[in-house]
Amino acid sequence: MRVGFIIICILTCWVTGFAQQTISDDVFDFGKIDASSKRYIDLTIGNPKQSKIYILRVEHSPEVTYRLTSDLIAPDSSIHLRLQVNPKKAGAFNYVVKLHLSDQTNAPVVYHLKGTLTEEPGGENYMTQCPDFNAAPVRGNKSSELEIITIDKETKERLSKTVVSIIHNGQPSGTWITGRLGLFREKLPPGFFYFIVSKEGYLTKEAGVYVGPEISEITIPLSKDPKFAAPPVPEPEPEIIDIAEELPKQEAQKQLDQQMVTEKVDPVVAKTIPELAAIPAENFDADYFKDVNVVFVLDISSSMKMGEKMELMKYSLNQLAAKLRPQDKMGLVTYSNTAEVFQSPTSGDHKEELQKSISNLKPLGMTAGGKGIKLGYKEVMKNYDPKKANMVIVITDGAFNKDSDDYEKTVQKYAKDGVIFSVVGIQARDKDAVLMQQAAESGHGRFVPIQKLADAHSNLTTEIRIASFRAATR
Repeated sequence: MRVGFIIICILTCWVTGFAQQTISDDVFDFGKIDASSKRYIDLTIGNPKQSKIYILRVEHSPEVTYRLTSDLIAPDSSIHLRLQVNPKKAGAFNYVVKLHLSDQTNAPVVYHLKGTLTEEPGGENYMTQCPDFNAAPVRGNKSSELEIITIDKETKERLSKTVVSIIHNGQPSGTWITGRLGLFREKLPPGFFYFIVSKEGYLTKEAGVYVGPEISEITIPLSKDPKFAAPPVPEPEPEIIDIAEELPKQEAQKQLDQQMVTEKVDPVVAKTIPELAAIPAENFDADYFKDVNVVFVLDISSSMKMGEKMELMKYSLNQLAAKLRPQDKMGLVTYSNTAEVFQSPTSGDHKEELQKSISNLKPLGMTAGGKGIKLGYKEVMKNYDPKKANMVIVITDGAFNKDSDDYEKTVQKYAKDGVIFSVVGIQARDKDAVLMQQAAESGHGRFVPIQKLADAHSNLTTEIRIASFRAATR
């Protein structure tokens, strides 16, 4: 397998598959490289189970460096592993990497990284540090053609009539339906992309992948849905064309909405606000919902660089911005080393302005959560109206680490005026989620978990609907 290929795999294929195949079959061939070549490969490791899985350790040759987006794989989510080779001398190389997982009692997952370095490396600092996941590609920002292939996980057969949607920088980039060949081709610039793949009779799959200019092919295996019941008398299928079809924008959004549908119903809403549960999710009519005055306090510290966290945050904000009405206002405060107003409160009829600001968000620095929260309240009070749904919502992947010891006083002070404080946790660890839950309760709000794109599609909007629902305060 050459380095230009990526297989988006899930952990169960490792656990069940290795009993039947040779572990050393996982060979990644870098081919011929020189001292200036990109020498890393990215792997997506998913966990479809209901229990957590930990990366216990990564054994590797001294000439291999690596990065993990996390050493914990939460249920129904994924992490990314980047492996880089640093040959010390010219010639052929073959390095071994062993990945030890908490749920594997037998042999670890083993990778072989091989290739040939065509010239002697120079300098003591010869690429020994594996680059960060947000590092700029070595060959610039030129778009390259990418081939996306969908296959049956068990049979390895290519799948026609598969719906593939791509999300980039928090916005849909297009939706395709594969033809007989089970693939489509598209030019994509280097960067992080989210793929959502679905087909009747299969489980919907989503995965984030960093696409560099050297990557030419991504293979996405789908698992059959054990709950799917085929019709007793199958209808004759129309002839399948060989060429994939890119859907028009309106139809693409419709398909993406269908891919994001989940059977999970918020039990708290169903139990405590049954009137809201009965209203369709797309209904945001003023007869049911108060005007919204919301300021988001966004964590853009360096930890948000990891994996798909920024993508999930941007996507959730864009989903809400698209639903705002002209009478609603939305502002953005960011915090890292310090806090600043990134987008002053803007009315819902200026969606393009809001979405442009969202797309410009970039992670950097440490975490000054307390300063961000105080600034968020200052901004929301500029448009405060007791008749509105006034909200400050923090979006973060962890605890409010720096200068945050007195944020609770601020939250409780404004809660007396009816300003709701909620916290959105982006792939948050359990211990941080507990702190987020406690903080939200002190502000009469809720903790909103976002682990994957399906959560980002609806969970934040659901929180706004709960806070602004008129019947909830009657």
